[in-house]
Amino acid sequence: MKVIVGMSGGVDSSVAAYLLKKEGWNVIGVLFNTVEKPDEVSKCCNFNAVIAAGKMLHIPIKVVDVYEEFNREIIQDFINQYKNGFTPNPCVLCNEKIKFGSGLKKVEGLFKGSFFATGHYAIIEKNDRLHLKAGMDKGKDQSYMLWRLKQWQLKKTIFPLGAFTKRDVYKIAAKIKLPVLSSESQDVCFIPGKVKAFLERYLPQREGKIISTKGKILGRHNGAYFYTVGQRSGLHISHLVPLYVVRIDTEKNVVFVGEREECFFRTAELIDVNFIEKWDFTEKELTGKPRYHAKSSPCILKKDGDKVIVQFDVPQFAVAPGQSLVLYDDDYVFGGGIIKRAY
Repeated sequence: MKVIVGMSGGVDSSVAAYLLKKEGWNVIGVLFNTVEKPDEVSKCCNFNAVIAAGKMLHIPIKVVDVYEEFNREIIQDFINQYKNGFTPNPCVLCNEKIKFGSGLKKVEGLFKGSFFATGHYAIIEKNDRLHLKAGMDKGKDQSYMLWRLKQWQLKKTIFPLGAFTKRDVYKIAAKIKLPVLSSESQDVCFIPGKVKAFLERYLPQREGKIISTKGKILGRHNGAYFYTVGQRSGLHISHLVPLYVVRIDTEKNVVFVGEREECFFRTAELIDVNFIEKWDFTEKELTGKPRYHAKSSPCILKKDGDKVIVQFDVPQFAVAPGQSLVLYDDDYVFGGGIIKRAY
């Protein structure tokens, strides 16, 4: 059987290709080109490293251009989300729209009847339907980043590293002397420096007020959309205790700040939801992660009219609009959504 492996030049995707070839698959490596020139280097992918890994593994490498789709679906969306007061996670969107979206469809057109594999630390299980499960290595689990995937995408996908730890993968790479990048993939791969510096190229500076939750004007800023909930640095205000961004209002161009305890939220309203597991819209006890590095915490998923609500047992820090809130039933991804607001 033929399998197409999305490769970055990093250790994970390269070892995934090696393992599949070892199992007897006919492996073809694919580099999804998201930059103007294929030999340019992004923070996630390296053309030369992919070619080197392909030569070492004796597998062909195909460059598939997704630059226009990536620019439209990921970069422009990233800018627009910040403009509207949201803090997006472009890696989550890229998985759905590019790697397992337009990229996968282009791969299917080139290699009909093939499966698609990546180096994500996650597991796909099948019984009555397809289920997405957290990878065995809880420190590297990437199921959070895959919550937007649909059944048709999971059906075509293989995650060879789901049952491995990162240490296992490094040992395999060392054993076969695999030439791979030493750095980890970065979330915002298209931004070479600071996020704010990137946004300032596209969003105009707008002077506004920094106001405490008690209504006192504490300082000024140059654009509310440059801030995110939970942010502490870059406020340039003096106060007796550390202050954090509690809320931003991009329409009024106001940044609201408060003490750390004011940055905890128990309830979140979700939009743009996707459920990998079936949900009958009754209240369901799950666990949830309001951001990638957060610990999964007990919560209730419920409907309130036409709204999808998640209520945590314990208030969570910095539940930022625009971020993904991913829900788990034990180790299985139940579904998730984009945080519209938190309170």
